[in-house]
Amino acid sequence: MLAGIDLGGTQVRVALARSDGRLFASVKTRTPLLATAQAMVEWAAAEIDRHRGRDKVRSITIAAPGPIDVKRGVLVNPPNLPWQNVPLAAMMARATGAKVQLANDADMAGLGEFHHGAGQGTKNMVYITWSTGVGGGLIIDGKLHRGAHATAGEVGHMIIDPNGPLDNCGQRGCLEAFVSGTALARQTGRPAAELFAEAARGNRSAQMAVEQAARYMGIALISLTNVLDPEMFVIGGGVSRSWGLIQPTMLATLRSSPFIKPARRPRLRRARLGDRAGQVGAVEWARINQ
Repeated sequence: MLAGIDLGGTQVRVALARSDGRLFASVKTRTPLLATAQAMVEWAAAEIDRHRGRDKVRSITIAAPGPIDVKRGVLVNPPNLPWQNVPLAAMMARATGAKVQLANDADMAGLGEFHHGAGQGTKNMVYITWSTGVGGGLIIDGKLHRGAHATAGEVGHMIIDPNGPLDNCGQRGCLEAFVSGTALARQTGRPAAELFAEAARGNRSAQMAVEQAARYMGIALISLTNVLDPEMFVIGGGVSRSWGLIQPTMLATLRSSPFIKPARRPRLRRARLGDRAGQVGAVEWARINQ
């Protein structure tokens, strides 16, 4: 059997699957209820034990927010969790007796959408999660591409304007500094969810802010198309819930490139799996690495 754990700042989800990757159980809890990393490990291990029956869980993947050290299985310093330099993979392995790997959450969500969501049927796909921050997962020739240091797919840190605002990463003008929920709240003085709600109700200033963000994202799609030549972009994360507000501007911006001819222009799709993408992808990565 296999298990996938999606660790977020708000919720932790655990999914169990057969050896072929078919999910049969899923549970979740609120992350703040698990005060320490050890408490999270104990809760997840107990849930896995409760649902596995007589079968042994051979492989587990933990999808976690970066920065992480994939080779050592260490959660380094996640922005939304009060845990630093935690050897999470080793802790989970001791608790379950399974082979455990730690992976980037955006990579796992992208893998989930590729195998079981909007990206099914493609070979080259870029997944972008657009929410409080901006992240990505790259599928190249049917496989997850993580790069030389397992840090590929940092879409949010593409530089859109070198004279732009200072981002938390230390660079200026990152995509994330223009379009993330945090950036939009800073720019407009209201929470991103409220901004999108007002735009949907027809508030013109809110609509202009949303359109500008979607235009910046469209510019990023142009650059990604020219570098990676994907068949499809899949957009997930909280902002994708406002698909009707962002899709037309993103698509129009992508179409505005005279260099990207229609024959090679990627399709643009909304993610299908929603909050389940991370755990679905984590199970798939556990299957690949069992």
